[in-house]
Amino acid sequence: MKILIVIDDYFNQSNGMSISTQRFAHEYKKMGQVVRILSTGKDADYSVPELKIYIPIIYGLIKKQGFHFAKPINKTLKKAISWTDIVQVETPFPVSWRAAKLAKKQAKPVTGTFHIYPQNITASVPILDNKFGNWCFMTFFKVKSFRNCDALQVPTPKVAKWLRQHHFKQKLFVVSNGISEKFIQNPHKEEVGHPFTILCIGRFSHEKQQQTLFKAMQLAKHAPEIRLIFAGQGPLEKEYEKLANQLPKKPIMHYFAPVDLRKIMSQADLVVHCADVEIEGMACMEAFASGCVPVIADSPLSSTVSYALTDNNRFPAGDSTALAEKIDYWFEHPLELKKMQQRYRDYGKTLSVKRSAKIALGNLEGLTLK
Repeated sequence: MKILIVIDDYFNQSNGMSISTQRFAHEYKKMGQVVRILSTGKDADYSVPELKIYIPIIYGLIKKQGFHFAKPINKTLKKAISWTDIVQVETPFPVSWRAAKLAKKQAKPVTGTFHIYPQNITASVPILDNKFGNWCFMTFFKVKSFRNCDALQVPTPKVAKWLRQHHFKQKLFVVSNGISEKFIQNPHKEEVGHPFTILCIGRFSHEKQQQTLFKAMQLAKHAPEIRLIFAGQGPLEKEYEKLANQLPKKPIMHYFAPVDLRKIMSQADLVVHCADVEIEGMACMEAFASGCVPVIADSPLSSTVSYALTDNNRFPAGDSTALAEKIDYWFEHPLELKKMQQRYRDYGKTLSVKRSAKIALGNLEGLTLK
């Protein structure tokens, strides 16, 4: 089967959506499929230029996020679509919706992947971060972005439920983004502590809500004995540096390359995931597959909490007191923590990218046979 993947920024190495797409494309090829990429970047099979957006607030946000929009070029899109058996669009942005529309005209099946909530976009733009602004984006996704998709792939049942509540008409396939084998096979330290380490991974941005962890560490009894690592960067970095200076033990705040991040995961005891808007939470999944026990924020728009195996693996989003209690609990129960580490390592093996890609490929084949 010939598969065309349409995505704005395929080669981005710090964007979860791009990384997930790279992994699925790799697995499709391993299963004997012919995959071509339409994206920005000279190495794409069908390369398109970057779409420059100069609206003041939006331009600044995009630049900080390090994301590149693709400019839809009809000639390139038509050529790519003529080649393929099926089109898979990865974003709700112009290149994807134009590709889906042109594919429809050529009677080619189209599947879309749902990677972001409206709130992932509006959280960093205060003027848009309200009920009406989010409704506008959601409506746009429905009537424009994914209108010409025959099916949508979503990572969790919670996202599928959200789309049904908002009256998306497409067939919905629930397929996890999956976990790379590199994390499933990542070695982990033998003993708890030495020092007891908490890892928090993610961009320093509003929807990631890392301030909850900063506040929790002001309340946790054992905070002076804990090494705290924030792995990331982003627009709230200066604000978080001020919060860091208020802690009894100053945390490490740094962006780590993927190889280095895996090494840190191998030495961490807990991974704390504070985001209140999260489609799935790849970084948290990778960490628990590596042996870090997760403590995950529970909110209506976070699917990550579905991976909490016990009550001690979750806390109400934004509740720093509850989070501090969970941190102290795990610090004081090292034997239970050790057992939970193995339980999560075993769980991670059931969520491999290989397994997810196999399921997704079956769904694509089903669409081409219609």
